Amino acid sequence: MHSKNLYLFSANSKRTMKTILAMLLMVSMIFSWIPQAVASVDPNIHIGEVSGKPGEIVEVPVSYDSKGSEFSFYHSELSFAYDSAVLELVEGDEVVNQQAYENYQGVSLTKDTSVLGFIQIVMTNQQFIDQSTVLYSLHFKIKDSATASASSVILHSGVLIAQNDLFQVTGENGKVTVLSDEKPIGNGLVSIGSAQGKAGDKVTLPVDTVSLDQPIGSFGVRLKYNPAALQVINVTGDVPGIQYNANNETGSVIVGWSDEDGGQSPIPASESPQALFKIEFTIASGAITGDYPVQVVDTTLPEHFTVTDTDAMEMNKQIVPGKISVVGSPVTPTTPSNPGSSGSGSSSGGSSTPSTPASTSEKITVNVTNERNTNAVVSATIIERTTGADGRKKDEVNLTTEQTSRAIESLKKAGSNIARIMIPDEKDEVSLLNVKLPAKSTSLMADEKMNLYIETDNASLQLPANSLQGLGSDIFFHLVPIKDTAGREVVEQRIQNDPLIVKSSSNTADFRLVGRPMTIETNMSSRPVTVVLPIRETNLTQKEMDKLQVFIEHSDGTKELVKGKIVKFNGTDQPGIEFEVTKFSTFSMILMNGTSSSAYIQGYTDGTFRPNQAVQRAEMAALLSRILPSDSDEATLDTSYRDMPAAEWAREAITKATAAGYMRGNAAGDFMPERSITRAEMAVIIERLLNRKDITGAVTTTELTKEATDITLHWAREAVQRVLATGVMSVSPDGAFRPNEAVTRAEAVTLLNRLVHIEPELSGTSRWKDVSASHWAYGAIQAASQN
Repeated sequence: MHSKNLYLFSANSKRTMKTILAMLLMVSMIFSWIPQAVASVDPNIHIGEVSGKPGEIVEVPVSYDSKGSEFSFYHSELSFAYDSAVLELVEGDEVVNQQAYENYQGVSLTKDTSVLGFIQIVMTNQQFIDQSTVLYSLHFKIKDSATASASSVILHSGVLIAQNDLFQVTGENGKVTVLSDEKPIGNGLVSIGSAQGKAGDKVTLPVDTVSLDQPIGSFGVRLKYNPAALQVINVTGDVPGIQYNANNETGSVIVGWSDEDGGQSPIPASESPQALFKIEFTIASGAITGDYPVQVVDTTLPEHFTVTDTDAMEMNKQIVPGKISVVGSPVTPTTPSNPGSSGSGSSSGGSSTPSTPASTSEKITVNVTNERNTNAVVSATIIERTTGADGRKKDEVNLTTEQTSRAIESLKKAGSNIARIMIPDEKDEVSLLNVKLPAKSTSLMADEKMNLYIETDNASLQLPANSLQGLGSDIFFHLVPIKDTAGREVVEQRIQNDPLIVKSSSNTADFRLVGRPMTIETNMSSRPVTVVLPIRETNLTQKEMDKLQVFIEHSDGTKELVKGKIVKFNGTDQPGIEFEVTKFSTFSMILMNGTSSSAYIQGYTDGTFRPNQAVQRAEMAALLSRILPSDSDEATLDTSYRDMPAAEWAREAITKATAAGYMRGNAAGDFMPERSITRAEMAVIIERLLNRKDITGAVTTTELTKEATDITLHWAREAVQRVLATGVMSVSPDGAFRPNEAVTRAEAVTLLNRLVHIEPELSGTSRWKDVSASHWAYGAIQAASQN
């Protein structure tokens, strides 16, 4: 019995030893790729600090700080705590910028977000992390309800594994600073009305708001008029507290109002017109027939035109000029007129009135079609053509509700959504076209998603259905072609001396006015309308047509150059230039042989630019493809990334940026289009761009005497240093470069402008309601987002 037990013991011992040896062999095989680690005693995790506004997405970097030790690890288990009332993780994309995971040949990275306010991240690499580096970034959205404050992100618990040894780590807390959400700049459109009368009559000119998106706390306006023809008698207010001062010798009247309750009784915001005040004029007894403008000389000067909100902040404002039309024949006065008096200007019974030819009118029926031919008629409307005593012809078109309803029914049956009104002027004799669209007509077209095209020999207006939605009032368009040589010369001289032209062209010989300038006025503001102007010159080459631009002088005093695109004018073989606007005034086609810059970034449909929003990699590729030349033929490229479907809209831009060497994907074949681009990555891109001869020539590099404080052990250190030496990028006052923070839209345009030498544009009013003139990147954003 004893010998049998001894045998069993011996056999069991052998089996146990074999099992242990097998396990050791397996362990050695599994971890054969792990290099030897050197233990240390003070590993540290550093959490970064970022800032943003409610609703914005931010990335909080998590870094390993070696503290100068020789500690190395391949496996980390870190848990972070955050205030869930302020921050929320971006679902499905909670961990981004996985730099260490990619650089050290990651094996696995998992995350646990099952507990609100906590996230645990477990990461394993094939290579040891043995120096300070960014591990990854936490991806948060700042809640819309968050108030301005600092919200901590802390290391709740964490261990680092060096071979089989487990080390507890300490953490340096980070934070997300919630910035106050600035009040948006208000927008207001004011319209000076029109009136008509005979010499000696008293007429009343209304001044109304067309639309206000914020309440008004005060306004002031200085209006100019012709004192030889018009004299101000009185100004009455539709809001209490109107003040005015008229000078009938210089032809100027100043009207002002402010809320005496300190913002408690403002003029309310409204999309519908509201009356502000009325100006009562006397038409001088000797005034000749014609139109006399009443307008603001310079809308950009606060002393000429100002509108503030209830917090006394200046609003974005526009004003449509008005006029008083003198009709009939002048009255011969019996006594000299006295400027500044409020006399009626009536004549005595013995005075005589010289006779003048009477005005004549005719009615012309025109078809409303869904095609540009007479066989596609869907309705008809009437042109009332008036020939004035001075021989000038004026057209009036009123698209009635009945005509609109009939057109819509026919269009629906024909399966079309475009109604065209073609207004003829075969003899080129009409000097003014007035088109009136009643509120019910535009409402019907908007509800049925019908687009309206108004086509004339001098211009075409394309009003999309969404621009007709919710107008709430009658809409008018005044189209005035500037036909006479004297008028063209005045426009050309005005444009030639404008800073936009001087800036875009090295000499005035590079500029030429092409075709016929057009003045188009409307009370439909801030709604996109496509305008097409005919190219009348038949001897232009294709190269010259490609250089055509439209110089726009807006009624609010702002100006811009628009490139547009060449199309067929009104469906004919005649070329035209097409562009989109949201406000109107005088449009002049010009040929620029010099250089000019074009917009390469735009804002959003709500009128914002969102300067603090992070730029995604796909967006950066798009910006680079627009602003920089590509040496590659896109047709021969075969660049494909696994995640390209996530950014199909930017496929061409990503392909070009990759082929040109500006940007690259990772070793796994991903471009990561939706990931925010960091300042370190931006520095690398800029360094690549600076190697181009066409960019390097104008960039001066100097030797930096001091390194940025937070890039000593960063993977992009050398690139950052070289870019800092050029001055294209810079450090913050405390010496930090913030390499792992996301590049914002404002930073992106500032850097790209510096690269391609686009100067800041500080003149004019801001294009974007969330970028005021005091914004640090105002000039760069203006220059990058407008032609």
